[in-house]
Amino acid sequence: MPFHPQTSLRHTWPVFFARHGSLTRTQQEAIPPILAGHNTLVVAATASGKTEAVLAPLLERHILTAARQGRNDPALRLLYICPTRALVRDLYERLQPFLAALHISVVMKSGDTGPVPVRRPPTVLITTPESTDSLLTRAPRLLGTLDAVVLDEIHLFDDSPRGDHIRCLLPRIEHIRRYRQQELGLPPRSWQRVALSATVPDPVGVAERYLRGPEEDGGYEIIEVPGGRALQAELRQMVGLDDLVWGLASRMKEASTIRKTLLFCNTRNEVEQTAAYLRQHLPFAAEVFVHYSNLNPATRRAVEDGFAEASVAICVATSTLELGIDIGSIDDVVLVGPPPSQTSFLQRIGRGGRRRAATQVLCLFRSPLEEIRFRALLDLAQTSPFSPAHSPFPLVHYHFRPSVLVQQIFSILKQSPTGAIRLSDLRRVTPSDIPDDTLRHILDHLHRNDFLRPGRLGEWRPASALDELFDAHEIYCNIGADPLAVTVVDAYSGRPIAQTDRLRVQGDTLLMGGRTMEVLWRDRYRIGVRPRDPGMVDETLRFRTKPLAIPLAMGQAVAAHLGLHPGEMCQVHTGDGALLFHFWGELYGALLAGLWQSYLGEDAIVTRGNEHCLYLPRPASALPPWNAAALRRQLVILESRIEKMLELGRFHSFLPPDLAHDTLIEHCDLPLFAQLYRAAEISTPAAGLRAQLLALV
Repeated sequence: MPFHPQTSLRHTWPVFFARHGSLTRTQQEAIPPILAGHNTLVVAATASGKTEAVLAPLLERHILTAARQGRNDPALRLLYICPTRALVRDLYERLQPFLAALHISVVMKSGDTGPVPVRRPPTVLITTPESTDSLLTRAPRLLGTLDAVVLDEIHLFDDSPRGDHIRCLLPRIEHIRRYRQQELGLPPRSWQRVALSATVPDPVGVAERYLRGPEEDGGYEIIEVPGGRALQAELRQMVGLDDLVWGLASRMKEASTIRKTLLFCNTRNEVEQTAAYLRQHLPFAAEVFVHYSNLNPATRRAVEDGFAEASVAICVATSTLELGIDIGSIDDVVLVGPPPSQTSFLQRIGRGGRRRAATQVLCLFRSPLEEIRFRALLDLAQTSPFSPAHSPFPLVHYHFRPSVLVQQIFSILKQSPTGAIRLSDLRRVTPSDIPDDTLRHILDHLHRNDFLRPGRLGEWRPASALDELFDAHEIYCNIGADPLAVTVVDAYSGRPIAQTDRLRVQGDTLLMGGRTMEVLWRDRYRIGVRPRDPGMVDETLRFRTKPLAIPLAMGQAVAAHLGLHPGEMCQVHTGDGALLFHFWGELYGALLAGLWQSYLGEDAIVTRGNEHCLYLPRPASALPPWNAAALRRQLVILESRIEKMLELGRFHSFLPPDLAHDTLIEHCDLPLFAQLYRAAEISTPAAGLRAQLLALV
């Protein structure tokens, strides 16, 4: 049956699309299957109209059809899950006028907002996974009327503790829906699942994990729309922050249309110091804003609004602004150092010049290593980002994190009207490949550590240690370490400004929001600050927070840029020893160094140069013979270090030690490491390549 937008989208066409007069290609391909009720993954470029392509048919099908127009009872019909609080707010403000025109109520819910009204629930709820979990414990019946769920920016969830969290939340919601239908005497009715993203390395895997519901829900469709804007990238060396100032000034002079610049750094400390330096040294008039996650929500909102309204401005940010938060039109993107992954790079450069045919980006590198990482990322961005032809190895792998089940045990107990959990309750939210014995092992371990106590036969109830977590509201989130204990407030008004993990004393100074602040007082959980004369900000950018570990895929991309063939390692002689360039990333580089050390013995010291190379005490023509026993010993030695490189979830330490160890091993993907190891060949580079390699150390 042919698709006619004006007739098929009878209610939503005038509101969402009439002003444009036509649909984008993404909308043309995505709307028909969603309107037909299929679970759908939409993968398309930034600014291609994905949100409208998803929301309009869902509203049309589930809320605005003639069959539902006569229903007056308020009920939650559509759940829209976003990865960040800022994106929740941004989507709410962007969509609220459209939904109001359709007489559809919408509410946003995150840690920055108030509760969801239960007596008169909204039709659409925009929220986060953590707030969804909280809602399940406080008002589960609210979710019993859902017709559809949307998972926005799904690539930011997948293969992370938050993605595993969502995988547990979806069957919990489905169980509540089925119970509600039985309660009303209605036949079982499936709900619709839709996910969307600009960049997904494994579309089929993502669809299997999040879109395939119970067997009677059927399968799913994947809509991939190729294309995107041309990339105009400029690489410049940055010795100090004066080079950044010069680069900004020259770009603004050369391109008279540049008024708004989004500048990304990789750490909060870099953001603070960069913003403070720009405020003192910019040779042109521009407002300078700062944005990162630890800033108070009201402060972040003021930054987003202020940057959007300013005529000439620079916003210095961490990854918090990688997403499509509305901060107005951005003319230029500047990257101080390369981000650790391809996905992050694509997100950052995709923020600039969305109304233009080309994306403009200035890449500032502080070392030859950063330069070549930038060049490798640009190679991937201009070809096929997630399928580097250079590597024959599967660089995408996924394993569920059982630490999320610990969090779910606590959350289900909080939700339970009887205050108890049974194995069947946990089985319902657990992937089928995890056996019941593993679940019992987790429950028993939590009992031994005073988080659970036995109830009636087959039941577990909260014990004293869990009651403390309940009281502190620390059971809904699977990311982050212990909660930050110190809040920075205005010394006179008490207004919260930010959070910090370091307690300061009276008289200390610190950079906060890119401004110098002085500590006037402190108490147990707060420090009061006031602005002070900053003096001169140090021109040299210092590191305090280590960026994320460089993954294997990034190392392989660098090797491809250098012209190495798959499996090739390069050895450069240095006096009595040698530098071995493996390009395996930080995790596998650490394992490789451990195996070399085990092979050579204690008298020979193997040291790690960086994520791409290690130093051998003497040259070698091949890797040591494969030794699985030596690898297992090295994993035990390196376990604490390796754990920091992996996202294993906030509750990983709550797992039984043997299960925690097995989980770490699983996420190391040792079969892939063995495949890399056995395929490796050591070569001696030509003079030109040798010089390039030495510059990376």
